Amino acid sequence: MSIPHLRHFLAFSVIGTVTLMPLLVLPAMVGVLVDNGGMSDSSAGWSASAHFLAAAVIGLTMSLRVHHLNLRNVATIALAIAALSDVVSAYTAGTTAAFFAARIIAGFALGAAYVSSVSSFARFDGYERGFGLFVTLQFIVSGLGLYVVPVYADVMGATGLFVLFAVLDGIALLLAQLLPSDRAADAVKHDSGSELKVLFTVSALLAIIGFAVFEAANNAQFTYIERFGVALAISDQKVGVALLIASLVGIPGAFCIVLFGRRFGTLAPLVFGIAVALTGLVILLNAQSYVPYFIGGCFMGFSWAFCLPFIQSLLAAIDRKGSAIAAGTSFSTFGSALGPGAAALVVANGSYANVFLLSIGLFIAALAAFFYAERTRSGSQ
Repeated sequence: MSIPHLRHFLAFSVIGTVTLMPLLVLPAMVGVLVDNGGMSDSSAGWSASAHFLAAAVIGLTMSLRVHHLNLRNVATIALAIAALSDVVSAYTAGTTAAFFAARIIAGFALGAAYVSSVSSFARFDGYERGFGLFVTLQFIVSGLGLYVVPVYADVMGATGLFVLFAVLDGIALLLAQLLPSDRAADAVKHDSGSELKVLFTVSALLAIIGFAVFEAANNAQFTYIERFGVALAISDQKVGVALLIASLVGIPGAFCIVLFGRRFGTLAPLVFGIAVALTGLVILLNAQSYVPYFIGGCFMGFSWAFCLPFIQSLLAAIDRKGSAIAAGTSFSTFGSALGPGAAALVVANGSYANVFLLSIGLFIAALAAFFYAERTRSGSQ
């Protein structure tokens, strides 16, 4: 198996993963802020929300101009600002205005660097395998981070955690020199036209909306899957093991696209991946004990990681200069935020079955959007 541009794809994957660190270790980061930073659960949560909202806003803004940006310069400046903001966060952690301001600035900076990295994949041949490497690395780092941070939380404290983030920003900054410059963007063979022209095509709109709905579906069920295990009288330890293994199962799921590439196209794998999620949700709906709970969770973890690189590849195929993938990732962040809220509306009195039914409906809607996006894209070529 040969992966073209492997050096570039690994660099883009590291940069993208570093920019996502506050999300990949979110539960552990919130725990550190509460236990070691003197923040309340609510304040820690709001600081994270402000960070992610800033990242989504800058990502959406960049998607409107990504054809004309020097991604190398954008990422270099953004990562330098992010490193400084994380250092400020390290020494102002708490319910201070300076900390919240630092997290918002870090959100803008890391969001800009993230869009620069994911947009860069689309400008190289073999991008689908690049996205597979990216998602694989995310799941590996998330699993390690969620283990390491709580274990060493008392040693690191909030200061140590954000200093670590700043060091990672510095490593990503060094790798930013491998991002494409204007000349690399000019070398794209097929000019997709202006950003707005691309984003308002039917295929782009459907794929972007589908990505947001897909993330809403996953985050809706993920928000309450731990509570569902508790409701089944499963011990905390067993629930934790189930969720850990479900996350680790995502690693081979994401790596599938690295092995198979575009051999099966984009639509067929998405049909398969979402079918796996629907099967997992049906298993959870009928779960009365630990074994089906464990199996259903593993199905969800595999599906989530398996589908992500194929969704990103669909967006990259729509526009090889990156505007569709930039907009799609930004809208997926909004979907991630809306999913838990929608789940909260239907979970009254511990009705976790309603959450799983909601996710089933959202997955079906996402699949329909991807189906028509791919058909429209293929028909226009």
